Amino acid sequence: MSHKPHPNPLPDVNQHMPQVDLETSIINALAKRTRIELNPEGLRRASVLVPLLKRSDEHCMLFTKRPKELKSHPGQISFPGGLFEDHDITPKGTAMREAREELGILESDIQFLGELDDYASTTGYLISPFVGKIPYPYDFKINEEEVTGIIIVPIEELRKPPKVGYSIREGKPYPVYYYELPEHVVWGATARVVKNFIEAIFTG
Repeated sequence: MSHKPHPNPLPDVNQHMPQVDLETSIINALAKRTRIELNPEGLRRASVLVPLLKRSDEHCMLFTKRPKELKSHPGQISFPGGLFEDHDITPKGTAMREAREELGILESDIQFLGELDDYASTTGYLISPFVGKIPYPYDFKINEEEVTGIIIVPIEELRKPPKVGYSIREGKPYPVYYYELPEHVVWGATARVVKNFIEAIFTG
């Protein structure tokens, strides 16, 4: 027995489901996970801002390049950040202050999205990363004593698995992650923060 098609077929509900924007996904993902907090004893407290922006229709992450003349991490690709100072009050305050001092980003222009895991670097720093969205384009005011330029990388590019090498620490191999970009290499603590962000948002 044949059946005639229904004159008013049910709509495909998936076509009408609103897509959650990336900022909301990040807020939700970071809010629901248990962040790793480390004891700062014996380590120097530091914070970084992980700046996100939307360029055209593409979500991107912003990095800075440090001058080769700096004593600390010369020439490396990093996030705006630095050591905690008492007047910062909180680690988040450090990240906001450093973003302003290095790139001229006002705290009022940063949409705070959440926190990533603390990370103890091999150089004795306890790094607390804070994720924030900034407007784009933006009137950056670069402090040339600390930053030689900014690098904007699509987040899709960073979702590719990082490469890994190994260093020896206390007689044991220790993984060193790095991301090869067209003109730069992101490695060290910055690569660890990127890896933590990608895992928390896209595989958490």
